[in-house]
Amino acid sequence: MHLFVYGSLLSNIPSSMSKFLRRRATLIGKATTPGSLYDLGMYPGFVPGGEELVKGELYHINPESEALTMEMLDAYESVTGEPEDEYSRVEIAVQVSGGGTFKAETYVFMGETEGKQLIPKGDYPAYYVGNADHGRFVNGE
Repeated sequence: MHLFVYGSLLSNIPSSMSKFLRRRATLIGKATTPGSLYDLGMYPGFVPGGEELVKGELYHINPESEALTMEMLDAYESVTGEPEDEYSRVEIAVQVSGGGTFKAETYVFMGETEGKQLIPKGDYPAYYVGNADHGRFVNGE
């Protein structure tokens, strides 16, 4: 299976879970998908659709560890399948830099976006660098 990541799971974000993902998946490359990223206080939330593009990465999850990997990522994203979950894992289409469209799963924010700050150009790494709250979340402080 393929997984599109856009926030704290990106390879250039120094979170423990991005390191976990890199050990259990193969990075295919940079990718984009239509949508918006919102600042949820300490991490981003992705909402699909619209005219803008969200920048991220596409991974191929190692088949031999796929079930455990996705179970751990679901726990990290607090995806339980309950209606009150903040995120849901859904399938979307992503465009990989250099060509190719893939179906991939990703984590979609299910909450209200009104009043939330839009992350410019759907580019979390550029936003993360100057945001102390996001840095504290990623670094586990």
